[in-house]
Amino acid sequence: MEKIVLTLSNDQQQEFDLSFNLMDNSFVPKWISCLKEAKAKGYPISEPWAMYNLNKNLNPEFVKDELNRLIKAVDSVEPLFNVQLDSVKNQDMLNKIHAIFEVNHGKLDEWKTKALFKDKPKSFRQNLSEINQFVHACETINSGTKKIRVVYFDLPKYKKFTDDDYKLFTNKRNFGSLYHLYCDVGKNLESLIVDNDDHHEDVVPNIHYSADSVIYFSENSDEDVKEIEEKIQKYKTENEYYLHSQGYDINSTQLTTGKIEIAKLDTNMSNNEILDKIAGYNKIKSLDVV
Repeated sequence: MEKIVLTLSNDQQQEFDLSFNLMDNSFVPKWISCLKEAKAKGYPISEPWAMYNLNKNLNPEFVKDELNRLIKAVDSVEPLFNVQLDSVKNQDMLNKIHAIFEVNHGKLDEWKTKALFKDKPKSFRQNLSEINQFVHACETINSGTKKIRVVYFDLPKYKKFTDDDYKLFTNKRNFGSLYHLYCDVGKNLESLIVDNDDHHEDVVPNIHYSADSVIYFSENSDEDVKEIEEKIQKYKTENEYYLHSQGYDINSTQLTTGKIEIAKLDTNMSNNEILDKIAGYNKIKSLDVV
């Protein structure tokens, strides 16, 4: 039976493998197909540094400085932001920065036909995209959630969830489990609620999937899940007109929140032993189907 192996590395050229047993559900083969496509086409992991709250590398000061550096780099080519982040805890400013990114980048591959990107250096779009990622890095640091994101930006995002896929979504997070990752450009319902975002362009629910995934090394309780789902239902009820204006009935399956659990960590180590081991690594080397 196939397994998933995540390989981490560090500056001393040491490696650490984490092995995962695949779940028995109808979405798993779809996700594996995406991962195999990314590997076959030689697409690199776009953010090999994306290990959040697991080591000392992505500390608040570094993440803030890197976001401000990227903003300055973009503004030097085209003045879009004209702001600097004073603190990773300034969620309102993070929301504003994300909204500027969202408006200018567009959904998924819209940027390819936008005049903004014509005759610009390749680094312009790359820096703009990374601004989005570092906004989310700030938010993750604030939440304290321990996780590893594995993303392939080069892989086209055109495959859509089916109604049967949405039935597999869960707002529960289990320690050591691998889930699909939101890959649309914008904010879905859960992000709008958590971020209290009044600056977003529009709601972009969970529509597309790809090889992108996230592994959690923390978990939420049943009470946490209940609270999240109550907030989501309240938001949908109070914003029914707005959601309808965006093309979504509040009972649409496309407004389903959460993620699909794809695989579970296979280890004899305790949770604390896993965390202590991961702390010695700072790079995602590979994610493979074996």
